[in-house]
Amino acid sequence: MRKNRITFIFLFILAIIFRYNFGGFAPSFFFFSLLSLLIFSIGYTIYVYARFKFVQDINKRVITKGESVKLVVKLSNEDFIIYPYVYVSFFGSHTLFNAETYSQSLSITPFSKKEFIFDMECRYRGEYEVGISDIHIEDFLGLIRLKYKLPETKKIIVFPKIEHLTKFDVFTTNSFESQSSSQGAVEDVNNIKDMRLYQHGDSFRKIHWKLSARSNNWMIKNYQCTSDANVNILIDLRQNPYPGEITIVLEDKIIEAAVAVFNYYLHKGISVNYTYFDDKIEILKASNRHEFEYIYKTLSNVPFNQKVPLADIVSLHYESSNNTNDMIILTSILDVDLYNVIYKAQMSNHSICLIYISPKNLVTEKFEVVNDILDILPEIGVRAYTVNPDDDIKMVLGG
Repeated sequence: MRKNRITFIFLFILAIIFRYNFGGFAPSFFFFSLLSLLIFSIGYTIYVYARFKFVQDINKRVITKGESVKLVVKLSNEDFIIYPYVYVSFFGSHTLFNAETYSQSLSITPFSKKEFIFDMECRYRGEYEVGISDIHIEDFLGLIRLKYKLPETKKIIVFPKIEHLTKFDVFTTNSFESQSSSQGAVEDVNNIKDMRLYQHGDSFRKIHWKLSARSNNWMIKNYQCTSDANVNILIDLRQNPYPGEITIVLEDKIIEAAVAVFNYYLHKGISVNYTYFDDKIEILKASNRHEFEYIYKTLSNVPFNQKVPLADIVSLHYESSNNTNDMIILTSILDVDLYNVIYKAQMSNHSICLIYISPKNLVTEKFEVVNDILDILPEIGVRAYTVNPDDDIKMVLGG
């Protein structure tokens, strides 16, 4: 367009000089021809802009990850003249739905339509803009381009997939010794029911050391069952340093894993605290399957814009906690600072489970420090899961 403008301005100035210096029919014809052409081109473009019509239709606005939506875009010319230069751009988010994304130059003949059909499979949770992002109408001289004002932007809300775990016995050595009954009850460390002899597989934390010394046998504490014990879930909502789609994939997997864990505990009647940081430590409580829907919708749209390091949040949480409830930490950014805090929390009689969403299959960088941390965590009693973006959550966490 810039080249066209420079060329036309040069010719127009040349026509003016030619007409006023030489006069006559030919210079005047050349000048008025260029002026008429300019006025006609601009007028024609304004007319097309005013008469141009389009329709976008989408069959579903709210869906679950893995479902498909159909988007139909129709551009129409209801006039007897051609619309020569119409440029249409579609949102780049189409690539996240296995759909094409591109810009296209169209020429729409009289009384005809151009139709685009997108069958989009929604692969990641979140809110996305789809359909037409921009429409530009250009004059046939290539001098001006008018941007068509879109009345609304089409959006799709994609909820995360709900995975139903059949077992997630991560706290076999925790402060509750969380052996869930069919009613969802767990053992409370503060209430000892009776004593029994040690059996293979029992946690050393349940050993009654004084009684074992007097009896010369390992004695194990049986705790009273309670349904009031709860689990604290901390999600790392910092934005990843990785570009574009890689970040979206990792965030989607974190939320999918979190939803699976919430669903597991709440359907067993075990209370869950969603702990996050918003100027201060905030706790969102849920205690039964009926409250799962609220947690689910909250996580579906939660933004990954946390500025505070997860290590600081974990530290604030366990230092301010009045009990030793279990903590499940979900993150895709595992570093030494987070490990140090997990170590301190574990040594303070908190039981930690780490679910690490690994970007290893998506990037080329090395993860030597992360691998070392993952090797060490079981040695200090932390149950650690590594989930790759293409892994089945149920297979990794417990299907």
